[in-house]
Parts: sequence; C-alpha cells; structure tokens
Amino acid sequence: MTFLKKIGLDKKFLAVLMGLAIPIILQNLITASLNLLDNLMVGSLGENEIAAVGLSNQFYMVFFNSVMGISLGAGIFMSQLWGKKDLKDIYRFLGISLVFSFFASFIFAALAFFKPAFIMNIFTMDPIVTKLGSGYLKAVALSYILTSISMSFSVALRSTGQTKIPMYGSLVGFIFNGILNYIFIFGKFGVHPYGVTGAAMGTTVARLGELFVILFFVYIKKNIIAASFKEMFNFDLELIKKFFKTASPVIFNDVMWVAGITAYSVAYAKLGTHATATMQIATTINNMFNIFGIGIAVAASILIGNKIGANKKDEAYEDAQIISNFGTLLGVLIGGIIFLISPLIAMLFKTSPETQKNVILVLKIMAVFVPVRFFGIIQIIGVLRGGGDVLYAIITELLGIWGVGVPLAFLGALYFKLPIVPLYFLVCLEEPFKVIVTYPRLKSTKWIKDLTKEVSTC
Repeated sequence: MTFLKKIGLDKKFLAVLMGLAIPIILQNLITASLNLLDNLMVGSLGENEIAAVGLSNQFYMVFFNSVMGISLGAGIFMSQLWGKKDLKDIYRFLGISLVFSFFASFIFAALAFFKPAFIMNIFTMDPIVTKLGSGYLKAVALSYILTSISMSFSVALRSTGQTKIPMYGSLVGFIFNGILNYIFIFGKFGVHPYGVTGAAMGTTVARLGELFVILFFVYIKKNIIAASFKEMFNFDLELIKKFFKTASPVIFNDVMWVAGITAYSVAYAKLGTHATATMQIATTINNMFNIFGIGIAVAASILIGNKIGANKKDEAYEDAQIISNFGTLLGVLIGGIIFLISPLIAMLFKTSPETQKNVILVLKIMAVFVPVRFFGIIQIIGVLRGGGDVLYAIITELLGIWGVGVPLAFLGALYFKLPIVPLYFLVCLEEPFKVIVTYPRLKSTKWIKDLTKEVSTC
C-alpha cells in the first residue's frame, strides 16, 4: 500500500475505483468464461470445430462492438448527467440506446440466420469449417437481439454507479450456458448431440437468462433507472443529432476496431487451420485477461465522467493520472501470470503438438505486451472517452490498428510468408504506437470536455 500511495492511490480512492471495477471485471470475466467454456467443450471435438466457432464469433464481435458503440455513446452522456443527478435526460439517452441498438441487432440477426454461409466465406473457404460455422450462426442469431437490450440497460446501470446488477445477469447466463452446452453439444439426458450448433443453442438461452435477471432488478425491484416507456422515448430529433455527434465516432471506432481484429483473423487464416486454431485459443485467453484492464478503464470513464459532470475538472485530471499508473502496474502483474501459466493453458485444448507449441509462444509474446496494452486501453476507453474527447480516442485506435497492425499482418502473412509466432509479434507493435500517441494527451487537459452543456439546450 505504501507503493500505491507514491502514485497517489490511497485506500479511499482505491476502494471507490475497485468498487466500480470489480463487478465490471467479474461480469466481463464471466462473459469471457462463457466463450472459453464454448471453446473448451467444442475443442474436445477437434480443430475444425474450434476454427468454426472462432471464425463465426468474429461476426458476433462485429455485432457486439457496433451495439456497444451505440450503448457507450449514450453512456458517455449518462455518466456526466449522473454527476448532475439528471435522471430525466438519463432516461432519454437510455431510450435512444435501446432503439438504435435493437435496430442494429435485428440486421445482424437476420444476416446470421439467412446468410450464414456467406458470412463464413468471408473468413474461410474450408467447406467443413464453413458448414460447421453456418450451423452455429443460425442457432445463435436470436441471442444478438437479446444482447442488445441487456447491453443498453447494463451501460445505464454502470453509468449511475451500479455495476453489480449486470454482473449478476452475466453470472446467471454463465451457469445456464455451462449446463446447456454440456447437454446440447454432447447429447446428454436423452438430447440429440448437436456439436458446434449445440454451443450456439446454449449461448442463446444463456443470453435470455441474463436479460431476465437485469430486467428483474431494474423493474421488479424498482431501480432508479426503471424508466417508463414515455420517459425513455421522450426524445426528439435534436437530441438524436446531439447523441450521434458524440456516439457516431464511438460506433465507427468500435466497428472499425473489430473490423481490424477480423482482418487479423483473415491474415492468420492464410497460414492454415493450425494457425487459425492457435490464434483462436490465444485470442480467447487474451480476451479473458484484457478484462482486467477494460474493467479499470470503464470504472475510470465513470469516475471521470461523473467528476466532469459535477464540474470537478481538476479532480478528473488527477484521477486520470493515478488510474493510468495503477493500470500499467496491474498489466505487469497480469503479464507475468500469463507468461508463467502459458504451458498449462495450451494443455487444456485438444490440438496437435505443433499448435500447442505455437500457442505457448504466442501467449508469451502476448504477456510481454500486456502492460503497454493496458495503458492504451485505459487511455482510449477510460480517460479519453470518459472525458468526452471521443475523436482523439478514435484517431488513435484506428491509426494503431489500420495504420500499423493490419498492414504488418498482411505483409507478414502474404509477402514475407512468416509463421504465426513472428506474425503475431508484428501485430502487437500497434500497442507501443498507442502509448506514444496517448501519453502526451493524458498530460494535457485538452481531453476534458463537458458534454452535458449541449444536452441542457434540448
């Protein structure tokens, strides 16, 4: 604790930060564990099945980040409005989030259900992987709509400092998913074994359970965000314009980010099914550990947004400096853990010796970059977005992925014909770039922008 005091992190501030961050981390950890559970169970079926679930989930990631961009765009306003205790406008932004999230999810669900083979062929031309992934996409399509509703309410709850309720929803979803995956994938208790499609069926029911829990706590328990239809949908074109002025860059950023991640998957797939399986396993583990950095970043965005909304800009600046230091230190710890347990992780999956060896090496490279990655995550998701400096966050993210990572991935895969391990190292060079670009911005006060002044004019 003495060391933490040196970076300005006293017990009181740490308690507030972790009080927000821990439920977010646990919720995201549960959600990622759901994905890991899918991969572990499906992984026992073979590498084609792992590749099918991994590639079909790339489409889910495009959906998730599109809808998350909408929800987080509303969340930027809601966090600052909560600093003013302005519930009326919080309800209106919740309504906007629900309407546009639902519309986007409907489009993605329709594509997944009616055009699954077309989606799979974007990532692979392997007929076996395409067939398996198509079955998964059709069965999981409904879950997209359920997820969009859960996400809108979860962001509203988080913005008002209530991070435990979304965590409870995810926990119920995880339990449902684990039990139903076991039944549907392997055909237990007299049920036909559905394999990869069974994993999607379990996920869909899990998302329904998650939504039920969130709505129960909001409306049956009469939470402060339990707005009526009239209160939520009492917005006009002017407010929508102000929302999209801030949210459009966030949505665009998140879609382009996941498009970049998808581009990485396409580059990895050029190296064959072994490389795809390697990166699916490594990416699943990476996503699980990234949750700690993202949890701190989301908590930072809430704290900073609340402070700016309450006109405490100096405190917002100090909080940003402290949380950035703390997040980087946490990254050192997480990176060390990944490095040490990488051989154990590789043993959890039924893969060839070549794939196991590559998984270990990729995870060790990943471990080295974790502290740098955490700093970037906290700046982009926490400081810049929470402070209202959305455009700078977007430019940094997109330049990192599309200016550094993606070009290096395709140069390495197509021109230099690199194996998966050195190729992944090249991709990771986007992380130092983000630090170079965001650190000077952190030290300035240019990222502090009160967006609620614009809302009050509506």
